[in-house]
Amino acid sequence: MRKLFRSLILVLLTVASENYLLAQGDNQRNRDLPVMTRNMDAGSDFGYILAAATDPNATQAELLGAITKTFLEMHMSNFTARADRIASEIQTAQPYLVGLQEVTTLRTGAYPGPASTVVDDQLQSLLQSLQKRGLHYAALKIQKNADIEMPAFDESYNPIMVGFSDYDVVLMRTDLPTSQLKIESVQGQHFDAILNFPIAEQSIPFTRGWISVDAKLRGKNYRFVTTHLETFVNEYQAAQAEELLYGPLNTYLPTILAGDLNSDANAPSFKNGPAFGILLNGGFSDIWRTLHPIDAGLTWPNFLEDTTAPDVTPFQRIDLIMTRGDGLQAESEQLIGTAPTNGIWASDHAGVVATLKLLP
Repeated sequence: MRKLFRSLILVLLTVASENYLLAQGDNQRNRDLPVMTRNMDAGSDFGYILAAATDPNATQAELLGAITKTFLEMHMSNFTARADRIASEIQTAQPYLVGLQEVTTLRTGAYPGPASTVVDDQLQSLLQSLQKRGLHYAALKIQKNADIEMPAFDESYNPIMVGFSDYDVVLMRTDLPTSQLKIESVQGQHFDAILNFPIAEQSIPFTRGWISVDAKLRGKNYRFVTTHLETFVNEYQAAQAEELLYGPLNTYLPTILAGDLNSDANAPSFKNGPAFGILLNGGFSDIWRTLHPIDAGLTWPNFLEDTTAPDVTPFQRIDLIMTRGDGLQAESEQLIGTAPTNGIWASDHAGVVATLKLLP
């Protein structure tokens, strides 16, 4: 009897050990983390306003006209249809986390303000489209960046107020078990280095910032950071990249940086945006170059805002997913949104989707 009992114990221990090893192997096989970065495109590059604001001979009426044309250009860019195209991309890729940049809300109001009536809300359009497709995503963090109100004209040339808000957002899948996606902490902050635009005798800051998410996948911790860096003055972009390295990227966790860096990784130079080189020097890897050594991976522009010129060929790779840490292995990366659907571009940027493995 004692010998039979001992044999039974050995069998149970063997089975338990094999199940544990199988579970460990399954955990390692399933530590795949799909992530995405997507610039949603505000619908304007503000060329009309910048041209009028920097023209010393521009009249007040011309500046108001430039603001009006910019607002209408954004409003007419078809936020709802473009958001649905991005929802389709998310449906195909099924990322756990999505970093969104240039997420825009447009508002109007009676002069002299406030502009409190929302006429377009890109994030709501996207979330509604995701829900209609039966997808389970929610905004984990919404960070308002630039928030600007200026006078403009209505269709009868009466003065009104128009408002523009720019956001960074992180979406997360909400239908995953905590073993696959467990959120540990979420942070967001604006950069100290913020460019101010002189417009209509005002100094208007175009605020930018970052969002950081600490999460866990099958017992392995990692950090996901998204940002949208300055594009008009490279010195400000460099300062923001340094703030990232000394701020949310200053961690021993395996780290993923996914965003619109406005820094050309295909032809890196200070002129083409210093952030990419600064991040490489900070220990980050360009996984696109590793996985696609002969593919330029160009992401911008699909078309030019503020112009009637036809579609152009992208010539920069500025939408990037970069990693740092021995605990991450890049498995795949691809561009999305590289062609219009039924004549509709999702954005003037292509998006990027990557699958990363968290190593034991």
